[in-house]
Amino acid sequence: MEPQSQPLSIYIALVKVAGKFRKDIPMLPFERQAIAVGDVILLISAIPLLLIGLVWLALSSNWQIFVLNPLPLLVLMILILVFDRFSFFMITEIRQNRYGSSTGSLVEVVVWIGIFTFGISVIWLLVFLKIIKYFLEQENFTSPAAIWQQARTLVYELVEHLLILQIAFSVYLQIGGAIPISGLSLQIIIFSSIALLTHFLLTLVLWLPFLGYNVWVQQTLTKSSNAQPIIQFFLVAMGLPYLANPFSILASFLYQEYGFFIFLYFMIGIIIIAYLSRALSWAAESSRQQSRMLERLEQLDRAIILSSPENRDLPNIMGEHLPNMFPSGRLLVWTFPDNILYKYPEYWEPQLEEIWPWLLKENHHYSYLAKEILPWENKKTIHDPAIIVPIQKLENGHAFGGIYLELHTLAQPWDKRALQNICPAVQTLAAQITSAYNQKQIYEKTIDYYRISEEIRLAGEIQASLLPTTLPDLEGWQISVAFHPARETSGDFFDIIPLDAHRVGLVIADVLDKGIGPALYMTLSRTLIRTYATEFEAQPDLVFYAVNERILQDTSANLFVSTFYGILDTENGELTYANAGHNPPYLMSKHQLSDPIALEPTGIPIGIDEATWEYKQIQIKDEDTLVLYTDGIPEAQNKEGKLFQAESFIAVIKQNLSKSAEELQKAILNAVYEFVGDAPQSDDITMIVLKRN
Repeated sequence: MEPQSQPLSIYIALVKVAGKFRKDIPMLPFERQAIAVGDVILLISAIPLLLIGLVWLALSSNWQIFVLNPLPLLVLMILILVFDRFSFFMITEIRQNRYGSSTGSLVEVVVWIGIFTFGISVIWLLVFLKIIKYFLEQENFTSPAAIWQQARTLVYELVEHLLILQIAFSVYLQIGGAIPISGLSLQIIIFSSIALLTHFLLTLVLWLPFLGYNVWVQQTLTKSSNAQPIIQFFLVAMGLPYLANPFSILASFLYQEYGFFIFLYFMIGIIIIAYLSRALSWAAESSRQQSRMLERLEQLDRAIILSSPENRDLPNIMGEHLPNMFPSGRLLVWTFPDNILYKYPEYWEPQLEEIWPWLLKENHHYSYLAKEILPWENKKTIHDPAIIVPIQKLENGHAFGGIYLELHTLAQPWDKRALQNICPAVQTLAAQITSAYNQKQIYEKTIDYYRISEEIRLAGEIQASLLPTTLPDLEGWQISVAFHPARETSGDFFDIIPLDAHRVGLVIADVLDKGIGPALYMTLSRTLIRTYATEFEAQPDLVFYAVNERILQDTSANLFVSTFYGILDTENGELTYANAGHNPPYLMSKHQLSDPIALEPTGIPIGIDEATWEYKQIQIKDEDTLVLYTDGIPEAQNKEGKLFQAESFIAVIKQNLSKSAEELQKAILNAVYEFVGDAPQSDDITMIVLKRN
């Protein structure tokens, strides 16, 4: 995209000037070029102001205050470091799916406390700390764009501290303000407030060129004249940190009138507020990211399900749903060796020939911070925090593609924990692609043979492909699964969801109907349960609530899903579960063959408006056995129409309780099929047998 507005000639001139300082600017695409030009020109234009402020401060400084007040100034410096560490941030959508970010802190409060108490020389503390911090963080600036952006930010902040603060201080002295503040009269409050307001207004003026340039860039990119969102964001981002500055007047007064310890007590309260602000801003941003990723993943899943495998255009579907799914600076989805399904940004040229030989050998997801070496590089390279996930075949788990995600840093820092919070969503995307490819493969293999029954049979294959193909190896536990649908499609499903190193989710469910509709309903339900299980890792009742709300919102089918979901801690044997109207699983002990413990429903089936659930906990001890099942077992019918019944089911479990999980599962199935005889299978049979060694 090229700028078409009247300032085109001015922009071209700016590109030429900026290109003399950063040689790659003329070759960049417009969107990146415009940002780079702004950083370079704004930095250069601010340097004279920086030099003026530096000379002025040097001439105005009273160096004796550092000799006479070492302890208070040391405390001020420590407070500056603490408030800088507890900076908060805000992220706002300035246009559809485009976000602006800003950081803020209460450092200015500490600086004004020092000015009102010791004079303008205190500014040196902040200047030195800013410069030291910039050079200490140089290794985190991994690209030319980041280097210039951080340099521009540093220069603008130094101008604000060296020049604008001195102007505001001069205004304060000219109108009759005194150093240090004595008393807290109305006159002193007015004089001090005028100084703070002058500081704020002049800071706005300093940043106006930055705002104007960004408004023009956004209008050129979007071909829209609406500048209101970005102006509102700018004013809020600039004004929010300044709201706390009047507290500096009170803090300075407390120091003068009541001494150091009262002042310190007051500042501890401000520190707590700063910490809570940071924690809340981080929680809000994390919640926003998770909500956006879940929403986009659900939309993509529905788009894949609703598209025909024969005519499915996966790159087009991804092009519609992947933009802004993740806070990505770069995103690549491809199948081996070089079939690119989605790439962002378009001008990026990834080195697939280096990545895929390494990824072919892997079957886990990996995350890397910006300073870490990528394993296929074997050397330090420039990259943002990255996540890479293999796309694996269902039949053998071998990688046939991959997802490479570099996370764009807005205002929040990325650490290992933050990266791990993103990984489940990227894995879900990989699973959706695997499912889509598996569906297509199944369709292509069967289309020449079964024209009439293709949709029914394909639905059954799709369902089977969504269920786990391998069982996890749980140390100290045995697990065995049986899934025997009565027809080509099934309303039953089960899932085993790894949550962390020692917790696993166990799901068994039954859509209360039969046919293609319930089968599709099962697919959606299974996807939602798996998606929300990773969000609410220890709260099965909240998983049911979230799934129920989404199903009621997105579907109109009058169908219900009886579901049991338990979260097993494999280290201590604790099972946290919720039962949405499902057949009660049976927990039995080898040493106590009395009636089993039935894990009765804690709520009604999923699919009913305003439903609620409770969760319960139970201990699975050594040599205990838990059997989860669907109603296809107790309601199995023979030719005479008699049912197998729960009593017969429990009796079989008791008789074979000393056997392994797999042997017990086979014994139950043999007993059921022996009872049924030649009668056709009337319902799906699904069972999970869990045994603690």
